[in-house]
Amino acid sequence: LGSTSPVLLGGGLVAQGGKDAIIRVLDWSRMAGTTPHQDNESSQVATPSGDRLFTEPAVFRSGAATWLIAADNGATTAWTLQGQQLAQQWHVTSGGTSPVVADGLAFVYNPSGGLNVYEATTGKLVTTLSCGGGHWNSPIIVDGRIALPEGNANSHQTSGVLDIWRVP
Repeated sequence: LGSTSPVLLGGGLVAQGGKDAIIRVLDWSRMAGTTPHQDNESSQVATPSGDRLFTEPAVFRSGAATWLIAADNGATTAWTLQGQQLAQQWHVTSGGTSPVVADGLAFVYNPSGGLNVYEATTGKLVTTLSCGGGHWNSPIIVDGRIALPEGNANSHQTSGVLDIWRVP
């Protein structure tokens, strides 16, 4: 499947991405019991750039719509859940790590450097916050502040950089 966990979409539905470059919508009620299940997806879509999905999608609700935003190495895409189908709403060719949605904005870190901030429901780029590169880093947003570590934990360094921005 990949490095991601399933995300809850509501109504008994979950989405699961994987190393096969597919995001599947699954209905828990169709997976009841103890026997293995295969090929019972409610629907499926390709990952944003058709690359393997190692990141965790973000789920949020806006009005009556349930949204899913995912990023891979080459792109970021947002879908809305329509019945048991994901319908693409926007797509940008800038990839990243696990998106985070807060206050109507989607934050997607580019491991080469830069934190892209999009309008969550339109994909319009609001700004790119300057920062260094990293590996699987994701922003933390709380109390009007955005925190993002730089660097790669695989380097086993004993010091690093933590970027903190304040939302005006």
